[in-house]
Amino acid sequence: MLALYGRHGLAVRSASVEDLERVHREAAAAVAELCRRNGAMWVKAGQFFSCRPDVLPPAYIHALQALQNDAAAVSYARIEPVLERAWGSRWRDRFREFSEIPAATASIAQVHRAVLQDGREVAVKVRLPGVVELFEQDARVFRLMALLMAPLFRELDFVQITEQLLEMTSVELDFRNEAENMRRFSRIPHPPRIRVAALVAELSGPNVLVSEWQPGYRLRDYLDAHPEKAADLLTLLFTSYLQQVTRIGVYQADPHPGNFIVSDDGDISILDLGTLGRLTPDEVRNYSRLLYGLMGFEGSVDIGQLFIDAGFVGGNPDTLRELAQYVLSDRMKRNDFGLAMSDLLEKFRENRVRIPDSYIGIARVLITLGGFLMTYNVPFDWTPPERREAGQALSG
Repeated sequence: MLALYGRHGLAVRSASVEDLERVHREAAAAVAELCRRNGAMWVKAGQFFSCRPDVLPPAYIHALQALQNDAAAVSYARIEPVLERAWGSRWRDRFREFSEIPAATASIAQVHRAVLQDGREVAVKVRLPGVVELFEQDARVFRLMALLMAPLFRELDFVQITEQLLEMTSVELDFRNEAENMRRFSRIPHPPRIRVAALVAELSGPNVLVSEWQPGYRLRDYLDAHPEKAADLLTLLFTSYLQQVTRIGVYQADPHPGNFIVSDDGDISILDLGTLGRLTPDEVRNYSRLLYGLMGFEGSVDIGQLFIDAGFVGGNPDTLRELAQYVLSDRMKRNDFGLAMSDLLEKFRENRVRIPDSYIGIARVLITLGGFLMTYNVPFDWTPPERREAGQALSG
C-alpha cells in the first residue's frame, strides 16, 4: 500500500524510482493473490479495477488483468442443483447434449456448452451457488474499506467508485437483467460483422441464462496468432463502441478481451451483457461533442466549456482547457489514446475536478479499447462514423 500512497502524494521521499516500482510490483501481486484467494466479489473487484488506470498504477493493472481469465471452475455436482431448481428434475429432457465440463468460468457464473432437442447449440450460463450470500457479506467489507481509505486518497472518491462496483455486480447477479440487456442490445443497428447472441428466453431466469453459442476464438488469442488481422478487427470493434456511445447511448460496459469472440469469417461477437451503459439524449450529445472536440472535429469550440457542458464540476473553462491540451497534445501524436484518457482523468482528480459517473463508464471503455490499439500498434481513424459513412457514399 505504501507505493499506492506514493502515486497520490504520500510516498516516502527517500525511496528511489526503482525501489518504488519494485514495491508496486510486490504489492500488486499480493493484491491480485488476495482477490484470487477470496474469490467471487473480490475477483470481480480485481477485474473492475484492472480496467481503471485512472485509479491504479500500471503494476496493479497488469497484475489484476490476470484475474480476467483464470477463475477456478466449480464442480458439476454443485451446479446441477441450480439447474434442477430452474427447470425441474427432468431438465435433461430438454437437451440432446449437455457438457458437464464448463467452457468458461468467471467470478459469479460459469458457462456450459449444450445442444437443444431442436439442434441449436447453446451456452448455458449458471450463477454459482452461494455467490449472492457472499456478495452481501463482501459488500459490507468493501463499503467499510472505502470509508477507511477515503481520507488517505483525497483525489479519488473511493466511496463513489465502490458503490459503482457494488451496483454493477448487484445487477449482474440477476440474469433477468442480462436477458433484457440482450434484447435491447440486439435491437441496436450494429455495424456489419458485429454479432450479438440470440437469447433463448423460455429457458432463462434469475439463476440461469441460455443463449445461442458463439463459435470462434477469444480476441486476444486470435490477435496473438494473427497479428496481421489486428488493424481490421480492432478498427471494427472501436468503431462499434464509438457508435454505441456517440450515436445510440447504449453500450456494453465491460470490454475486457474475454468478452469478444472472433469467428473464422472475421466477425466479432460481443458477449456478457450483464452491464449496459446508458446515456440520456443530453449526455449523448454532450459527450459526442466533447470526444470529437478533443479529436479536433468540432471546429473552434472551447474545449473547457465542453467539459463543463458535459457535467464536469470544480474547474473553470481555462483550467479544464489547459489540462486537456497539456495531456492530449503529446499522447495523441503518438496514438496513445488509452493513456491520454487515463492521464487526463488523473489530472482532473489531482485538480479536484469532479467527473460525472456516466463519463467514468465511457472512459473505462475507451481506455480499455485504446489499450488494445496501442498493444497491437493499430492507428485509429477518429473521423466520426457519420462523416466517414458520408465520405464513403460520395466516393462510391
